[in-house]
Amino acid sequence: MDSSTVIYKRLFEVQILHDYYLTDAKGGSFFSVNKSDQEALLSIKTEKGTYDIKDLFKIEPVSKTKKILNDYKLVFAKTSLGFIVGVEVKVELVLNEVLYKPSLVIDKSLKLAFKIQSQVPFFRSVTNISFGSFKPAIYYFTNKGKEVFNETDVVPVYESLSLANKPMTHQNGLLYEMGALVDFSGTLKEAEIFTDGNVPADWKDVKDKRCVTDADKLLLPAVFSYVFKPSQNITDAVFILEDKDSLEVKTITQSSTSVMTKMTLDFNKVDTNDPNSAVIPSGFYTLKMNLNGGATIAYPIHLNDELYSKDNFGVIEITFDEENSPFSLLDAQGFLKTRINAANEKITHPVFEIRLKNRSTYWRYHVNGNFSPAEVAATASFLTYINTKLISNTPKLLTNALVPFINGSTLMLPHPKSSDIRIENDRIFSEIYISQSNRLLNS
Repeated sequence: MDSSTVIYKRLFEVQILHDYYLTDAKGGSFFSVNKSDQEALLSIKTEKGTYDIKDLFKIEPVSKTKKILNDYKLVFAKTSLGFIVGVEVKVELVLNEVLYKPSLVIDKSLKLAFKIQSQVPFFRSVTNISFGSFKPAIYYFTNKGKEVFNETDVVPVYESLSLANKPMTHQNGLLYEMGALVDFSGTLKEAEIFTDGNVPADWKDVKDKRCVTDADKLLLPAVFSYVFKPSQNITDAVFILEDKDSLEVKTITQSSTSVMTKMTLDFNKVDTNDPNSAVIPSGFYTLKMNLNGGATIAYPIHLNDELYSKDNFGVIEITFDEENSPFSLLDAQGFLKTRINAANEKITHPVFEIRLKNRSTYWRYHVNGNFSPAEVAATASFLTYINTKLISNTPKLLTNALVPFINGSTLMLPHPKSSDIRIENDRIFSEIYISQSNRLLNS
């Protein structure tokens, strides 16, 4: 090979997979099929231009990462599914394997960070993520310390490299939004209403597909406001910041004779009033909260002023110091994961995934006047008639494919035509307006 030839190889790839856009026409989840079927579907959708992450998100390296890319001969390129990072390499033949080593020695302490900004106004309406603004956290994804996710519900089974954290365990007293994915002693459940308890009727069992949850919503600045709901009637609050060893770093308390609406939490220094106080370093912590002397609630958080921006949906941070792991960027000898082995088979680069689940809502049907007794009777097993409206007994998934509401093989009901949703009391609704052309029953 000509020694003057410059060769770049893929170091890693990040794919963002959203089930709202990938659910099939029959309502089947993209994450419920095997790997080869997923790849075939993605190939069709990307070739036709019906799935392109650039339409959903703006993804760019942060300024510090741009310098690292330039200094270490790394390249960033967007794809229909997310982005790739490549690196200039030297080719080596070792034990009949074609291996690739970065042309420059890469410092293991380096981290590559990429900001994600939503491009569509209705993104939160169709994505199963929380609306809650009590703490202004954004999402944080990393390859550091992650475990391979085993896809055992499909044939053949396979492994995926999800950048999402495991869902958090249930905590009594914490208000969960409808759609929250929570671990109940090893069983993953989804909240079917807004709830602060563990009443079985409020939750349904779901399969873990390692989708994004509130366990990933943890990136915060050192100083932020925690907002209380008026219904909480908070007059006394205690916040305790603990490090990874569960040691107390700082405690902030506040009491009032009147109901508090919010509280400023300053984690810049251990003692805010002491100019010589130790600075609290960026990093991962547990924030414990006790309100009005009730149950203590714990949140994992990541304090980092450099990475945080309220304008971002989230940040992806890929580190080089994740070693001896499927999530590593390089092997123990410093070679890329991609290679051609002794059997002349191509081994690919690490492909990391961020999976987004589509939102479920209660489908609420409206009509001018009233539904007929025949329509109410025919749908009584799966729709409830309340105040001249028919409402689905359980939440239904929103999909870009506009999957209709099918009850067995006998009755097909129209789907929501708009991504607009409405939150009322403890539920999220999608409104569907019945006209002569989409009546529930033909007369």
